[in-house]
Amino acid sequence: MKKSIFFCTKCLNSNLRPRLTFDRNGICDACQYSDKKYNSINWETRNRMLRDLCRKYRSKDGSHDVIVPTSGGKDSCFVAYKLKYEYGMNPLCVSWAPAITTEIGWKNMKLFSEFFDTIIYTPNRKLHAKLTRIAFEKFGDPFQPWHYGQQSYPLKVAMRYKIPFVMYGENQDAIYGGGKKTQEDADESIKKDMKIKNLE
Repeated sequence: MKKSIFFCTKCLNSNLRPRLTFDRNGICDACQYSDKKYNSINWETRNRMLRDLCRKYRSKDGSHDVIVPTSGGKDSCFVAYKLKYEYGMNPLCVSWAPAITTEIGWKNMKLFSEFFDTIIYTPNRKLHAKLTRIAFEKFGDPFQPWHYGQQSYPLKVAMRYKIPFVMYGENQDAIYGGGKKTQEDADESIKKDMKIKNLE
């Protein structure tokens, strides 16, 4: 059966985007979240929540107290900067190297690591190349192994160094659509979502 294609009545999102939902007026969940973000969320309350969270986990001896998964892009740079210089945290930034780096991307990462303690994990290149090929053939996305690595490796580092606070950048599913279930919570719990040993 051929699927009809339609677009959000407020933006260019179409129903071809995975997991994207629309309301009765044809407005996608990305636009619904944008409206909520700018008109409903009390950002002063969210700021107090973040400050309380930082106070709870801030180290007293200068050791790392928060993991920031890092690509060298806008999200991780912003998060690391705000945590360190505005909230008084000592972030350990963790990156999973992509299969191939670009000149500008590597330059950004080197500049970033001049200001922040950074672990850049480079997986076995041959294995990573094979995974990249499989991801391209099966999913049409050669970047899939990097996505998996960037999501999971920072958590592994957090467990190894017993740092229970991990802060990612933007919630892509909420911002760009397709993640209605993840829009409601400002945080996630490793204990709840991954059923692993508590780090605290």
